[in-house]
Amino acid sequence: MRESILFANVVCAIVSAKWALELGFSQTRQVLFLIGGLLFGPLTLLVLYVYLIEKAKQRGQPGARMV
Repeated sequence: MRESILFANVVCAIVSAKWALELGFSQTRQVLFLIGGLLFGPLTLLVLYVYLIEKAKQRGQPGARMV
């Protein structure tokens, strides 16, 4: 059980750091998201997703439109 949770958090940490890189965060914030992903897992991905939606809303991109 512990191994699966640890593996899931490591995957979330890697995805969070990569996503932060693509969103244009500084290296310091990328490391913070990496550590946050290790500790909090999917919650960190949720924060990045909300940030992505807000950024799209400001630019008027399709990701922010509700159908």
